[in-house]
Formats: sequence, C-alpha cells, structure tokens
Amino acid sequence: MTKIATILRLLLDGHSINRFEVEHVGDHCLHSTISTLANDYGLTFARVWEQVPNRFGGKTRVIRYSLPTFERFRAAQVFKLLMKRGR
Repeated sequence: MTKIATILRLLLDGHSINRFEVEHVGDHCLHSTISTLANDYGLTFARVWEQVPNRFGGKTRVIRYSLPTFERFRAAQVFKLLMKRGR
C-alpha cells in the first residue's frame, strides 16, 4: 500500500492524526500528503491546531487532521481508486 493510501486508510478508520503520529508509517511530510488528497482528489479535511511536546522540553504547534463524516463516502471511493491504481 502506498503512503497516500495508508494515510487515507488511517483517516477512514476514524483516526485523527498529526505529522509526528504518522512517521512510523513512513510519512514524514503529512501536510503534503493531505494537500495531494485535497487538491488531486477533492477531499476535504478537518484541521485543528494543537501543541505537542518536543524533544527540547517545549511545545511545537502542529495541525491535527481528520476526515469529516460527510466526506467518508467520497474518501472510500478515492481509497478504492488508489488501491486499484497501486498508488
């Protein structure tokens, strides 16, 4: 499964994610992946700023992404397309 499909699958499974939470699945630039899904496939995402602890003892601002309920059907269609294409 590709990076884009992996991220979309997480969102379809009901997860909300930020850039640090998806590094373990190989996405080191989540905002670009979300941008691709939004611009190339027309998906809409909920975005909420949050602060997370950093390794220096401070806080870092990141965006938490989630898939709104109204977008689930379209996102499932995009996921099927991505899996069919092998993207």
